[in-house]
Amino acid sequence: MADLPPIVAASVAFVAYLLVVGILWRVGRVDYLRMVTSGGAVVRALIVPIGAGLVLLAGVTTVLGWWPDVLSQARTGPAWALAVPALFLVLSVISVARVDFSALGSRRTVLLAVGTAMVGAAEELLARGLLVVAAQQAGWSLTSAWLFSTALFALLHAINVLVGMPWPAMIGQVVLSFFGGTVLFVTLMTTGSLLVAVVLHALWDFATLAHQGGGTTTPRVAGAGLLVLYVLGAVAVVVVLTA
Repeated sequence: MADLPPIVAASVAFVAYLLVVGILWRVGRVDYLRMVTSGGAVVRALIVPIGAGLVLLAGVTTVLGWWPDVLSQARTGPAWALAVPALFLVLSVISVARVDFSALGSRRTVLLAVGTAMVGAAEELLARGLLVVAAQQAGWSLTSAWLFSTALFALLHAINVLVGMPWPAMIGQVVLSFFGGTVLFVTLMTTGSLLVAVVLHALWDFATLAHQGGGTTTPRVAGAGLLVLYVLGAVAVVVVLTA
């Protein structure tokens, strides 16, 4: 794989990750609408398939020798653009604080924390890591790197339709994931660290799925704030790309 052109290598990793997760979802008979209803469901839906995908991506990154470039980027953009990851953190903390952990239970909470940490690590390693670095090594512009990595990140979520997510909801998730991916791209470029994006991604997913598992909903202030975050991210990415 190390001999492949960077874009090809990253694209192969993208397809391989989808295959691993998709196959393990089918084997585990995962139901998207019931993926956090029990500890066992969390293991089948998140820990086993996403964990396997994460191991695959880590192996690919090691073979390619891209770890230094994947983990750290040269910071770019104005200081005010750091408001994007800062707001994302605030909204995530607000959402986590409103989770009904008593309804979720300690075992399911721990499993969900582990599972969403894997999701954050795997999806960021793939999208803001391998795909961005591949575009950079191919000599693409920063704008092309953003569009390439963010579009594939959004399409990554189309796989959910295979395990029961309704088509209209999947299309909506793909669109929103493009904006969410833009926020995480801005986070990577303004902080210079993939790990920051991993933590924010994992924290938001944990809050979202914990509310689903505990029978509660994301606080209105966090939901409304997310729309503000998407708009801020869209503005910030333009500034970052033209810096």
